[in-house]
Amino acid sequence: MEEQYAEDFFVANRWILQCAGLWSPDGQHKVLRMLYKLYSIGIFLFVNIFFTATEFVSLYYTYGNEYDLIKNISFALTHLMGAIKVVFFYFQKHKLLAIMDTLENKEFRYDSCTEKSFFPGLISRRYKNIGVKYTILFFILAHATLFSSYLPPTISTLMNSSRRGAEGQGLYVLPYYSWMPFKYNTDDSFLLALGYQAIPMFSYAYSIVGMDTLFMNILNSIGFNLKMVQGAFLTIRNRIVKQTGKSIYKSSILLDSEELKLKLCNEMKKICHHLQIIYKVCEDLENVHKYLTLAQMTATLFILCSCLYLVSSTPITSKQFYAEIVYMVAMGFQLTLYCWFGNEVTLKAAELPLYIWQCDWLTANNNFKTSMILTMARAKKPLYLSAGNFAPLTLSTFVSIIKGSYSFFTVLKSTNE
Repeated sequence: MEEQYAEDFFVANRWILQCAGLWSPDGQHKVLRMLYKLYSIGIFLFVNIFFTATEFVSLYYTYGNEYDLIKNISFALTHLMGAIKVVFFYFQKHKLLAIMDTLENKEFRYDSCTEKSFFPGLISRRYKNIGVKYTILFFILAHATLFSSYLPPTISTLMNSSRRGAEGQGLYVLPYYSWMPFKYNTDDSFLLALGYQAIPMFSYAYSIVGMDTLFMNILNSIGFNLKMVQGAFLTIRNRIVKQTGKSIYKSSILLDSEELKLKLCNEMKKICHHLQIIYKVCEDLENVHKYLTLAQMTATLFILCSCLYLVSSTPITSKQFYAEIVYMVAMGFQLTLYCWFGNEVTLKAAELPLYIWQCDWLTANNNFKTSMILTMARAKKPLYLSAGNFAPLTLSTFVSIIKGSYSFFTVLKSTNE
């Protein structure tokens, strides 16, 4: 019995984007669809337009305090990127959906081959689990960042009854400064201010995690398809002979028969077409996402620099220190998703010529061998996803960004000593 391929590769990403108001659930009642649309519009106008604008207004009020200014710049960049990704998704959703549908095309599925340990169903489930695992991990990190910032002041305010009703200056400090449409100099108003600030933070978290992990999982799906092509090339003769119902080891006549040669050529055409589709998907994804990726990489460079500065400037015994650490880890993980999965695509594409060479081609006809040679020549050209055509999404780029952030941090720190 053949193994079943994993279905709905992007289920976790879709769920998060639905929570962010970016992906309307299917099959809902008309009233529920209308309510969801109102929810999406409300989130977009309040969070991504109004609140993001007030983030930059807050820079004016923190200009005289270096620590608060750097912290606000870091948050403003993060939230600006969140708003940009929301707008990007509104305009490019149809293209991303087309890419996702192409990657999940059931036309390019292959039989398993026990002799060479090629089990497509098992591999598909493994890659889906990888996508879900890293999506959930980033989702948890994002929430850990929020809880580490907002739970301590909330709990402290609720438990400290001695402050109730007082209006002492300096007692009510938000996790970071942001413009408020009201004063928060009592317990009740401070809790309201925490909620006013936290709600957009959760919305940003869902939209940023949803968009970043969607891009990550598209790269993961491309890697899976390349893995399928590798296995398909490697096992092409075994699978075709198995389809004929005869043994590859006993029928030397079958190996040279016209029937087998024709089926091998047809299978080679199918695999080559699959590979061409993958190259086209990478090109489309590059054209759609490269400038957003460049903006994210540039923002991450400065955000990580600011995180280093804030961590180095915060007392290690304070609650805020651990919140800054969690935030820095989350931003570093976000960068890792881009570079790690982009690097996996590059590595798997570079391995293709070896798998093609191992496909038992000695007794194949000239058409088969010509397809091999042309495909190997194409596969020698490196396959990269890039950040705005400036830098490939590879681990070397990840290291360069980390080094650049640390260099900016040392310069910033030295100017203040």
